[in-house]
Amino acid sequence: MKKRLLTVLVTGTVLSLGALAPSVNAQDFDSQIETVNSSIANINEKKSAVNSTIDTLAKELSDVQTKIDTTQAKKAEVQEQIETLKAEIAKLEKVIAERNSRLEEQARSVQTNGARSYLDFLLNAESLSDAVSRIGVVMDLMSANRELMQQQAEDKKQVESKEEAQQEKLAEQEAAEKELASLQTELNDTFSKNKVLLANLSQEELAEITKRDGLVAEKEAFQKRLAEEKAKADAEAARIAEESRQALAAQATQATQTVATATAYQAPAASTTSESTTSTSTSTSSSNATPAATTQTSSYTYTTGGGFPAVDPSFRASLNGGYFGQCTYYVFNRMAQVGTPIGHSMMGNANEWPSYARSYGYSVSRTPAAGTAMVFQSGIGGSHPTYGHVAFVESVNADGSVYISEMNFVGLNVISYRTIPASVAAQCEYIHF
Repeated sequence: MKKRLLTVLVTGTVLSLGALAPSVNAQDFDSQIETVNSSIANINEKKSAVNSTIDTLAKELSDVQTKIDTTQAKKAEVQEQIETLKAEIAKLEKVIAERNSRLEEQARSVQTNGARSYLDFLLNAESLSDAVSRIGVVMDLMSANRELMQQQAEDKKQVESKEEAQQEKLAEQEAAEKELASLQTELNDTFSKNKVLLANLSQEELAEITKRDGLVAEKEAFQKRLAEEKAKADAEAARIAEESRQALAAQATQATQTVATATAYQAPAASTTSESTTSTSTSTSSSNATPAATTQTSSYTYTTGGGFPAVDPSFRASLNGGYFGQCTYYVFNRMAQVGTPIGHSMMGNANEWPSYARSYGYSVSRTPAAGTAMVFQSGIGGSHPTYGHVAFVESVNADGSVYISEMNFVGLNVISYRTIPASVAAQCEYIHF
């Protein structure tokens, strides 16, 4: 009868607390998903900025290419002009050569005949008028020679000037082309770097999207598993409630007396876990060191010890980083209830608590102390081989054994009490919040 009545009470508590689990964990998952979404939004902003830069660079590259094409066209025109000028220069050089030949002939003639040639030409005039005419001819000849020599000099100067002008134009076009090519290379390099940056941002975005999808899937799986567990608990509660209702109708007085003297949430005697076995074997030997007072409130039996307030299963810490019904969830609540709340929601799995606590500046030691969080590393004292276990130290006995309250050692969301022997307690770590 004791077992059946106690099971009904425990099941009722599990169901009442279990109703909170989906919203609590949904908020936790939603918070993580929102963080990832913020990261994705930030990456998209960076991608937008990089795309804008790439568009600007593409336009600049197009403009530079247009200028290069224009410069090359002008360079081609100058080269065509140079080719035309070369033809003109060839003609001028031919004319100059012919003039030089005639001037040389005249010079040789003058050198051979001397100045007397012109004098004989004048003295052989038949009359005065003929002499005047011959003087005019000589003057015209001398003037023509002077003009020929002046034209010769001007033509040479013109050829040199045209060559110089065209070479300057060609040099200008080549310099402009070189400068534009350098600018084009620089823009192409910047363009390529931004393309690489955009690709890296896209990879980061894909990784964050994958992470978010994983969180969504994990949230859905957790809620599904919780719903299945709740359905099983509902069915079991209904069966036990019916059996207990029939038994209580005949033995109401006996049931009340039995509950008033029962020790709440002890591990079942048939349990095969190493932690349960230790609890059973050591609770009896240490019972005289720390007697546990019991109180009955609202159909829920709980034990007090170590001078702390009695465990209130309905108490909720304002900041809780543990999953509902787990050992971490309970310690967050118990610490807040006794007036030393944990100030950080991120504490990890039970076996990670000492590392997180040290990083937050909390004191962690190997010395048991009442009011501390007791951390069992993986496999110690029957704890989970992967995640470990954490409990609240209600009191420390004179022989070094430790009396604790805990959750999820007997079952999910079940609060139970044990006395841990000194040999096991010495292997644990104690966090002072």
